[in-house]
Amino acid sequence: MDHNDFHPRPAETADNDGSGTNHIKRRARGRPSPEQAAALRESFLTAALDSFLEKGYSATSIEAIAREAGVAKITIYRQFDNKEALFREVAHRAVSAARETMQNALVHPGPDDRQVLIDLVERLYLSASEPKTLALMRLVIAEAVRFPELAKALYTENSYVLAPVVDYLAEASRAGRLRVADPQMAAIQLSTLAFGGVRFFISRPLGGAEERRVWSASIVDLVLRGWAPES
Repeated sequence: MDHNDFHPRPAETADNDGSGTNHIKRRARGRPSPEQAAALRESFLTAALDSFLEKGYSATSIEAIAREAGVAKITIYRQFDNKEALFREVAHRAVSAARETMQNALVHPGPDDRQVLIDLVERLYLSASEPKTLALMRLVIAEAVRFPELAKALYTENSYVLAPVVDYLAEASRAGRLRVADPQMAAIQLSTLAFGGVRFFISRPLGGAEERRVWSASIVDLVLRGWAPES
C-alpha cells in the first residue's frame, strides 16, 4: 500500500514567531500507519461481505465495494488479484470466527465427555446459525453450479473449523474414554447432526437456549451409544 491509498488531510500547526502572528505549517502526506492500514482493510472486507450477501456473487464488483468502503479500488487489487480471491478471504474470516468458537469450547474439556460434547454441539449450531455465516453458506450453495471452486473452498474451510473437534475425539479415543475409529469422519457426522441437515437452511432457528440444549443433548446421547468404549 502506498500514499495513493490513503489521503489524510495535511495537519496544520501554528508557529508563533513572537510578532503575534501565527504562521501555518503543513505536514507532508505520508504512508498510513499500521492502524490506518488495518482499518482500511477491515472497511473493505466488511463492505465486501455485505455486498456479497445483499447482491450475490455475480452482481458484486470490486469497484462497488471500494466505493462503499471509501477506499481506492487499487487498495483492494493490491491485496486480492480478483473477486474470487476476495470472496475466499471473506469466507475464511467467517469460518475462522466459527473455529474460534469451537476452540473456546475445548480449552478446558473437563471430566464429563457427555457434557463437553453437548456444549460442543450447541456451539457448532450457534456458530453456523449466526445470521451472516448462515447467509454466506446459502450464497455459496446458490453459486455452487456456476462456481464449484467456491463451494470446494468452503468445504475445505469446514475441515479447518472442525479441526478442534477432530483433535478432541482423537484424544478421548486414545485415552479410552470414547471409541472413535475415524475422528475426522466422526467430526463431520457430528457437525451434520448438529446443524440438522437441510432443515438448518430452510426452517427457522431453534427457539432459545432450552430448545438448543434439548436438541444438543439428544444428539450426544445418540452418538455416545456408538462411541461408548467396550466394557
